[in-house]
Amino acid sequence: MKIGYFGTPEHSARLLDALLKEGHEIVFVATNLDKPVGRNKTLSPSPVKALAMEHNVPVLQFASIRNEDAIRQINSFSAEIYIVFAYGYIIPREIFSYPPLGTINLHGSLLPEYRGASPVQSAILDGKSVTGATIQYITEELDAGDIVSQVQVLISREDSFGSLLEKITQVGLGDVLRILRESNGKRFVATLQDHTKATHCKKIKPEDRKLDFSQPAEVLFNKIRAFNPGYICYTMFREKRLNLYSTKVYAGELEITPKGSGVLHLLDKKTIGVECGDSKILILESLQPENKKVMSSLDFINGSKPQTGEIFL
Repeated sequence: MKIGYFGTPEHSARLLDALLKEGHEIVFVATNLDKPVGRNKTLSPSPVKALAMEHNVPVLQFASIRNEDAIRQINSFSAEIYIVFAYGYIIPREIFSYPPLGTINLHGSLLPEYRGASPVQSAILDGKSVTGATIQYITEELDAGDIVSQVQVLISREDSFGSLLEKITQVGLGDVLRILRESNGKRFVATLQDHTKATHCKKIKPEDRKLDFSQPAEVLFNKIRAFNPGYICYTMFREKRLNLYSTKVYAGELEITPKGSGVLHLLDKKTIGVECGDSKILILESLQPENKKVMSSLDFINGSKPQTGEIFL
């Protein structure tokens, strides 16, 4: 099949790689502009662009695709179908309606749940036990198109954003390959979404990383794993930033005197707990003091000598 591909990050490159290995003809790739990386701000290609260049696939990059020149260039390749996975731009009707088989998008939730920019993180933030991958036709309303296929994915309490995204990507790309194999040269059979059940998620911003220990321990536990990697959550300890990579909610009974939200409790010689707004204790397992490497709770105790009663702000 002649495919025009839209995508940018590493997990999108995974799907592109699978399509190439399946033998599909990728007639072009559209991806975000190169971004400055590192101290020297060297312009670096997206993972999708890098993979496309390895396979001599034409690469299209635009500051905006809502102009006549971008629309003309994209549609000039005469692809049979466009496939979108984490592209980063809203695709206008003049583009998504052009190929004879339409434009399908791989989305990281069970639509109509979690339409928007952060479906994988939002499922973890909300403490969900099930999410999934949806293949849907693109329309002008974001993530509101007819559904071609869905696959469920279980969420464990050990899952972070990174591990859950890996699960969703794996089942999602497999489902894309499946429907392409079963295609008979016609548009896929699709089902209308129930728009009355739609929920939406917002784009995660850097300022969302700051932890508020007046919230319940379960809320903070979910937030820390939902933001890892990408937007690692942090608190302030001894007037310096402390990034938190991994935590758990203490499930047993503790013989401690409640001291207030954000108070440090040294539970034993190798375990740090933080009192939360519901008086439950959040155990810190993996953390990173400012200007230092990621370390275990025990290494932090040995190096910083924290004491019960100190405050995380």
